[in-house]
Formats: sequence, structure tokens, C-alpha cells
Amino acid sequence: MTEQQAFDHHSAEHAADPVCAYRAIRQGPGSVRTDAHGGYTVLTRYEDIAAAASDHSAFSSAFELPGDEGYGGGITLPRNPDSGRTSLAEMDPPEWRRYRRMLNPIFTPGAVSRFSPRIQAITDEAIDRFVTKGSCDLVLDLVSPVPAIVTLEVLGMDTSEWERYAVPLHTSVYIPRDVRTPAWQELQDGFRWIFQQIRDEIARRRAEPKEGDLLAAIMNADDPEGPLDDALVFETAYTIVAAGVETTTSLLSSALWHLDRFPQDRQRLLDDPSLLDAACEEFLRYYTPEQAGARTVAQHAEIGDESFERGERVLLAWSSANRDEAQFPDADRFVLDRRPNRHMSFGYGIHRCLGSHLARQEIKIVLGEVLRRLPDYAIDRQRTELYPDLGLMYGYKHMPATFTPGERKKA
Repeated sequence: MTEQQAFDHHSAEHAADPVCAYRAIRQGPGSVRTDAHGGYTVLTRYEDIAAAASDHSAFSSAFELPGDEGYGGGITLPRNPDSGRTSLAEMDPPEWRRYRRMLNPIFTPGAVSRFSPRIQAITDEAIDRFVTKGSCDLVLDLVSPVPAIVTLEVLGMDTSEWERYAVPLHTSVYIPRDVRTPAWQELQDGFRWIFQQIRDEIARRRAEPKEGDLLAAIMNADDPEGPLDDALVFETAYTIVAAGVETTTSLLSSALWHLDRFPQDRQRLLDDPSLLDAACEEFLRYYTPEQAGARTVAQHAEIGDESFERGERVLLAWSSANRDEAQFPDADRFVLDRRPNRHMSFGYGIHRCLGSHLARQEIKIVLGEVLRRLPDYAIDRQRTELYPDLGLMYGYKHMPATFTPGERKKA
């Protein structure tokens, strides 16, 4: 039976060392129950998480359980108190099946490869803005703007106010969800602005159709049941914005921190850039950006020796699965060229991240350019600021750095 513990993945104690916290559970009982946030069970072992994530009939991602509208919870824990479903990640089959059937062709490696030149150009432009100075904040000046601008541009949306998208999305992963503070209300105002921008763009496209970008492809996607309605177009676009802006930023900040902390790995990549593909996968495993995802039990289920009943909440600790010694030999050691590397950083099962191929392109291009243009960068670790809450996302708020000044690519 699962042990009862005073566990809270949003607590300061957990943020102090989430790797150790999850390891203690994984190497002990494997799962624990807690009364935090209304009560939930956290699963920490790769095999158990894979089983739950693969059984969408029992472990639902839906914001509301079918036949019990108004109750559910979606993929965050605690549930966002101020919104309904805004993400397509919070739907299950059969509704999910139709949307993925229509959208999968848009996000294949071949389909998203056409965006590589623009990702390269946006990365070059970001580095050009600070490369002659010899100093920057790697988060604020590089790994926050690049994913935000790339995401908005590939969708075909205005990029001039990228910060108004990035700030709420970054803040939302560490601000307390259950405290109605002025900061929370300001955050919700930021999200309302984002939602309105997306809805306004969809309305403009209905009046004056455009072609050649992701939003056009989404709006034109069709199947025997017809095209997506505006509500589903909105959810798809918002899902891309939220995942593209925050998750990639978090991973890139961790990768840059690692290459500063472990210069031998930086030197290996400088000496042999062909290792970058494998390194990106190991960064994703070792520094799992999205730490965990929630599910709601929709029907009786069993995982190992544990039974679950309808209505219970379960947390799937992706980052713990990625450190499971039963799946990854020497799991707590960063192995730059680790193969195989079947990490869960893009999720598992039917809800595996739709935009994973686009994210990989961004990660590889940004890290490649940093190694080429800022090869000796040094992070000021005393001034580097990690997210204060690591329950949902692992990343950095600030990362000041210095380097030998270089030249702009464009005058």
C-alpha cells in the first residue's frame, strides 16, 4: 500500500532538492499519498508512470470528467482556479483522437524543418543585440526571447510584444496558484490579454484568410467531421504558445547552466559538434523541464500493488522517471552521448508533446550558436536565480553571464 507522507511538490522544501525528494520515494515505497492540494498520489517510477500515462481511460487528462462536468482537474495540480480548459492536452479520446489526426501531419520532422532558417535568424538577431558588450542575461536576453519570437512567428502572429506573452507564461509556473494575491490577479490579466490576442487573430483570419504559417494550417486542417471550430483552433494555438514559450526556455537555461558548471562537456561539444543531438536528449532527461503532470482517476485502476478509485488525483513525476535506475544505468550521472535515451521529458502515451520536433530544432540551434559565438561564456552563479517553485517546471529566472565580446553577424 502507498505510504502517507507530508509531501508537496510546490513547497520550498521540495524546491531545495527535487531530485533527492523524488529519489527517496522512488527507491523506497515508489509512491506516496499526501493531503496537500486536496490530496493526491505521486508516482515516481518509470514503469508505473508509463502504465498510468498509457491508460487514458483510467487516468484522465480531461479538465472535466465525462459524465461529471464540473469535476476533474486537468494536467495541473492544483487545478487553475481561474480558468476552464485552455489546452488540448486536457482532452481525452474520442475528442482527442480527431484533433491529433488532423494536426499530426503539421508537426512531423519534415513539416517543421522549414522553420529552421527563421529559428537560425531569430537566434542570430538575439545574440547580435548583446554580443559586442561582453555581458548579458542568458535568460532575459536569449533563451526567453528566442522561443517566444519563434513560436509566435511560426504561428503567424505579431512578435513585437513577445514579452507580454513570455512574462505571464514564465511567472505562471512558479507563482502560488491557491493564493489570491495582487500578483495572481496581475498574472490572470496577462493571460486574458494573451487569450484575446489569439482570439482576435483567429477572427482576422476568418475575415481575411492567410496561408503559409502554422495557424493557417491549423485553421485549414480538415477531416470527415469537418474543420476545427474556433474554440478548438484557439485551444490548439494556445497550447503551442504555452508549450513553445515556457518549456523550451526552461530547458535551454538548464543546458547553459550545465555547460558552465561542467566545462569538460562544453569542450567535448566544441571539439565535436556532431555530439549535439545526443547531448540535447541528455539535457532533456537530466534537467527535465516539465517536472510532472497530473491525472484524474476516471475508473477503478491498479498500478503495481496500489488501487485507485474514480475522482482521485495522481501526479506523474516525469523528472523522477527520467532518473529511474531501472531504466537509465547510472541515472544520476549526466552522460553526454547516452544511448538509448527514452526519456519522458515530452510526456508519454497519447499526450506526448505534439511540438517536440520543433522544440528540438530550437534547442539544437540555440546551443550551437552559443558554442560558436560565446564559447567562453561564464555564468555569475551568485546572481543566478532558479525558479522558487519547482513543482511544475525546472528553470531559471535570471542568469547573468560574461564572455569575450564578439562581432555582430549583421551590421
